[in-house]
Amino acid sequence: MRRAAIYLATLATASALTGAFAAPAGAQEEPDATPTSSAPSTTAGSETPPSSSAEAPSSAPGSTEASKSPAGKPPAAKAAARAQVDVSLDFDKPSYGTGEDVTFTLKLKNTGGTTATGLTMYQMSSDPTDLVVPYAGWGDLKGWPGVTLQPDETFDLKVSGKVRDVEQATAVVRGALFDASGASASQTFSFSTPVTKVAGRAVGTVYGDKNGNGELDGGEQLAGTKLTLRYVQSSTGQAYTATSDADGKFSFDVPAGDYYLGGDVVDGWLFPFRTVHIGPDSDDMLVRGVPPLNGALKASIAFTQDSYQVGDTAHLTVTLANSGPIPLTGIVAECNRIGDPYILAGDGPGWGDLAWNRGVTIGAGETRTFDVTDTVPDAAYNRGYVAAYCDFGYFEVDIDNHAQAGDQAAVPGAKAAIVGDVTHVTDGGARQGVAGVKLVLTADRHCPVIGEQTTDDQGHFEFHGLVPGLDYKLYLVPPQGWQVKYDNPTGVNVYGPEENPARLGFDVEPGDAQAPAVPTNPADCTATPAPGSGSGSGGGGESGGGGGLASTGVDAISLGALALVALGLGGGLLVGTRRRRRSA
Repeated sequence: MRRAAIYLATLATASALTGAFAAPAGAQEEPDATPTSSAPSTTAGSETPPSSSAEAPSSAPGSTEASKSPAGKPPAAKAAARAQVDVSLDFDKPSYGTGEDVTFTLKLKNTGGTTATGLTMYQMSSDPTDLVVPYAGWGDLKGWPGVTLQPDETFDLKVSGKVRDVEQATAVVRGALFDASGASASQTFSFSTPVTKVAGRAVGTVYGDKNGNGELDGGEQLAGTKLTLRYVQSSTGQAYTATSDADGKFSFDVPAGDYYLGGDVVDGWLFPFRTVHIGPDSDDMLVRGVPPLNGALKASIAFTQDSYQVGDTAHLTVTLANSGPIPLTGIVAECNRIGDPYILAGDGPGWGDLAWNRGVTIGAGETRTFDVTDTVPDAAYNRGYVAAYCDFGYFEVDIDNHAQAGDQAAVPGAKAAIVGDVTHVTDGGARQGVAGVKLVLTADRHCPVIGEQTTDDQGHFEFHGLVPGLDYKLYLVPPQGWQVKYDNPTGVNVYGPEENPARLGFDVEPGDAQAPAVPTNPADCTATPAPGSGSGSGGGGESGGGGGLASTGVDAISLGALALVALGLGGGLLVGTRRRRRSA
């Protein structure tokens, strides 16, 4: 369904951070600033980091260009000198082997005549030789507020990283520093160390667990099964394969390191995802395949309370039922694949053996219930509710056929707002506000009408004092001779805080299309919202709002459809599920 009616939106989004950092974007110098050169590089690196200096004007105050300013206008004061930081690096060893951490000390010195404020690290990570350093590994240099150095002051940081490609003979640390203004504080630096390929060997047996007991029994060995190892740090899917013999035996000869194994469906068997370390003398491995779930597993989740406060310990009842003929051994919960902060992660100690790195057994024909606990996150307050959206099955394999369940409970107290404009495009292409458009805000509850507004002379409207977390719809009833383009009504995803409202825009055009039937409140509702002006406030409706949000359901949320409507887009932007893999 098209959502083109909404052309103006402010999105509140969070960035997913990885070991590679994005350079500051769009930083520009003051118009009269005098550009200064960066500090000399400590290496022979030739790359130029992203820098606002490229946008700096070519003329400094007092030059011929600057003297062309109107008479009587004093020239701007000369900007302070840019921070200049010298970067050096000492590796802890002369060389490293594949499979071991590459450790080093990064050393900074402010060689300029001004304070270097808010220094952060931009690591380049596009080449197979670039070392993988996790986001947290850069300590105070990973982001705001960064590191501040006075002139001649130094800063040392111990850092550890992993080889990105075990087939490479070197590992390289490349990057640059930026200060709080977004300007480069150093030239690009590049330091390398030799990497020696250390031989790793893994042998073992692959079997199909036909009876579901989680053990290798006679006759369960699988012949001709192709197994795949994927190097953990690789950004290119660096993989190695081996095929089992008639007795289910296999062997891998690969560079030493950490590898992903499983997460695949091979010859009809599901191989749960895991991480293995392979070195010169690795222990024998048992690799277990399991039959498909085939719909045998059903799941439900229920919060034990209708409402919570941030920081509360929430109790949930998880019910798992196995209608199949064999036990299901190693079933885990995987929650919040979408990654939103108001949804429980499902991986804390309160989830017990349902946590991703453990697993429970549900016997043939058995139904088991689990009491799990988790902490209500801060983000649930402005969202208006806390949610648990989980799927259950064998870890990270055949996810689309996992049993899914979800529930939510209110977290009351926050307020939210909606502001927007109703406009039409004139023959000259300008956008002009339309006055007198009636807007009715409703929610999915017994007394549906939350408030009514009428656009002012500029086509503007506002609803304030709203309860986050309700399923809102906005109906538009334009004056005679106008009709709404695109969807009417439109769903609106509303959450706090009130000072950061959902901002909407709607298109109307000349026409006489019939407006939709607008819901009305039943007679037993205690109050009927009165119409307001374009800048008035909408009624909050029933007090406590969201009190009826808690609900339960078996297989309530499909992973293919698990998506949230982005703020202000009224359903136009869907955020898809994200499969998050953890090291097992």
